[in-house]
Amino acid sequence: MRVRGYAPATPCWAEYAAADTGVAAAFYSGLFGWAPGEVFTLDGRAVAGMVPGQPGRPGAWLGYVSAPSADDMVATVVEAGGSVLAPPHDRGGMGRAALVTDAEGAVFGLWQRGSLGGAEAANEPATMCWTEVVTWREDTAVDFYGKAFRWSERKSEIAEGVDHIEWFIDSRVVGGMSVMDERYPAGTPAHWRITFEVADCAATVARCTELGGMVQIGPLELPVGDYALLTDPQGGSFGVIALSDAILATRL
Repeated sequence: MRVRGYAPATPCWAEYAAADTGVAAAFYSGLFGWAPGEVFTLDGRAVAGMVPGQPGRPGAWLGYVSAPSADDMVATVVEAGGSVLAPPHDRGGMGRAALVTDAEGAVFGLWQRGSLGGAEAANEPATMCWTEVVTWREDTAVDFYGKAFRWSERKSEIAEGVDHIEWFIDSRVVGGMSVMDERYPAGTPAHWRITFEVADCAATVARCTELGGMVQIGPLELPVGDYALLTDPQGGSFGVIALSDAILATRL
């Protein structure tokens, strides 16, 4: 489905920082069928971005939140307890961006639209379908994102003993939160995680390893679909999910 724009304070875009953009282009083109470039496209629609990363550092996916004014939203983030890594700056004619952290140090971006409002495709395979904050301190995240974006949390049980935490504004779900525990290595920093929809989770996992990636978790059978957490050849982590028939039926 083509997306024309995003409401304020809504995750809208994902960008991959790659030490070797050629390796990244080959991997993600082979995995998702994207046409590579500064902007990855799917059937002519922008689905994700790619920028050069720092040599010697692992690749990383960065999520962006839509901002009517990047400058104003940076001020709001700071007031909420976050910090600024890169102040608002123009990205050619595509838009205006800033790089910030939440109160626990999780890095994310702010995006003020120009010619690009964010991902132009959604609700289909090979597109971003979910973003979540992965944090050690739930209370700190709830306080920060509530102040910065008016996000509230809502919990349900996705599996026995496992909470599924959603962020929402009014009745509109905008993303999620995962709280780290002893299953995570000590010192794992708070971060944002990007998940892409796929048609077949098992086949995507197999293709990932063929292309030089690795499997961190899964595939797992969850009520919402079959999920896996993967790593690309440069160390960038991302999720994939083949949504359940029940979820897909809600789109009809």
